[in-house]
This record gives sequence, C-alpha cells and structure tokens, in this order.
Amino acid sequence: MKRAYIEISNACNLSCSFCPSPGITGQRQWMSDELFQTTLDGLQGVVEEVYLHVLGEPLLHPRLEFFLKACNDRNLKVNITTNGLLIETCTSVLLESANLRQINFSVHALHEMTSTKEASQALTAILSFSTQAMEQRPDLYINLRLWNEDSRSEPALHHWNAETWQRISAAINGSSTLPPAFDPRKKRQRLNGRISLHMDSRFEWPADSEKESSRTRGTCQALKTHCAILADGRIVACCLDYQGDLELGHVLKDGIRAALDSPRARAMRKGFDQRNLVEPFCQNCTFCQRFS
Repeated sequence: MKRAYIEISNACNLSCSFCPSPGITGQRQWMSDELFQTTLDGLQGVVEEVYLHVLGEPLLHPRLEFFLKACNDRNLKVNITTNGLLIETCTSVLLESANLRQINFSVHALHEMTSTKEASQALTAILSFSTQAMEQRPDLYINLRLWNEDSRSEPALHHWNAETWQRISAAINGSSTLPPAFDPRKKRQRLNGRISLHMDSRFEWPADSEKESSRTRGTCQALKTHCAILADGRIVACCLDYQGDLELGHVLKDGIRAALDSPRARAMRKGFDQRNLVEPFCQNCTFCQRFS
C-alpha cells in the first residue's frame, strides 16, 4: 500500500457547498498527539507516505509542526491539501519540513468566499508561497487545483476561472495567458518546475450509503493503494469515507495491520479484484469514474 490519509481534523475555516466538512460549526474533531503517533507507528512498513486530511483544513491544527516532525522522524513523506487561507502563518513550518513532498491548494474554494477582497488576498498569498517554494524547495510538488469545471456552470464562474488562471500564469510563468480549454484527458498543466495547475470537474462525496443502487459492477484502488484514518481513530477503507461507513477497526483498540486484514477488508479487496462492488457505500460512489 502506498499511502494513508490521516484526518488530523475535520474542522475547516470555510463552509464550501461542495464539501461536507463541519466548517466553522458542527462536530469538529482534532486528533491528539497520542493518537497521531500511534497511527504513524502502526503505519510503519505499511505505507510510504501520508496525506494529512480526509475532511478538514490541516493548517488549522495547532499541533501541525509537531505532526510534521513526527512524520520526519519516521521517514514518512507528507502530502497536504489546503484552501491556503493560513499559508502565510505556516510558510516557515512547511518549507522547513524536510519530508513534505506535496501541497495541493484547493483554489476553487476561494470562489465561494463571501468577500472577493479576502479571496483575492488569499490567492496572492498562495502564489507568493509557491514562488518562494520554487527558490527554497524546488523538490516540493505544488498543485493549484481548479476543480469546478462544468459546462453547465454560470458565466460568472467561467469568468472567475479565467481571471484566476491569468493571475496564476503571471505569477508562476511571468506571462498572463488565456486559460486552456478544459480537456478531461489532460487535466494537469505544468507551469514551472514542479508547480502545476490541475483542472477538473466537481465530484460528489459518496455520503448516502443507505440509498439503493443498481450499480454493483466496478472497481476501486481502496485497500490497494490507500486507506484512511479518521480524526477519532477509526480505520476506514476509503479516503472519501468521512463518516466511517467502511469502518474496519480502531487504531487504539484493534491496530492498523489487523484492521486491514479483517474479514470485511478481505471481502472488499476480493470484490474489487473481481469488479464487484460488495459495499453499498461503493455502489453509490461515482468518484472512481473520474479516472475512467
């Protein structure tokens, strides 16, 4: 298995329409130092790298620096997905973390901010960090995501995307060019060094596992390339399973290796190998179709 998603918090400083995160209200959870370290120890020899999110904004966690150091001490590569609103306060911590491999900026989240001025300032900070990283950490992958492409979207969104692309191009390439037409076969545009723009359509979180579905055929990379650990320590099969529908066990009670070899995990893995979706959660998930 290549990677594990560790939800260090499900809390966020935004409440975007496309994300089920509790945002600034709701049942916000924060992973403790003990749980995080036990999780990392359980992942030793199981995965090569970790992603510090399932839901939530990882830069919000007050123990982020400690968590990054714990990953460095165990030689685990780290990937982070963030909306970038706190990037200025975390720049030093991130760039000085030797094992930080990749940062994904969800630039499309800025479009949903109520203040256009604050959204513009946030984009400026993201681009400033990106250019600084090119100088100090040329080994760091940075993905600027515009995951809101939809032919049915209102003209205002297309206009915002075009303006945002031009600002990104000017900051990273030094030239303000028009955005390329969205091509689902070529979603990644390399900008400069290891900085890329990722364009994609919106996707729906597979939240309703109780809904009946006639779709039972299909496959997934869950439990082959990755698994996930929620902020409360539950081990789940899928990086999109923020509610724990596919719970396999608990880090502190069961251990990660035992959970990944549980009867439920083996049944899911066998089903994927035979292109059978054995879980209702998987039958209602459309995310894997983005890669077909």
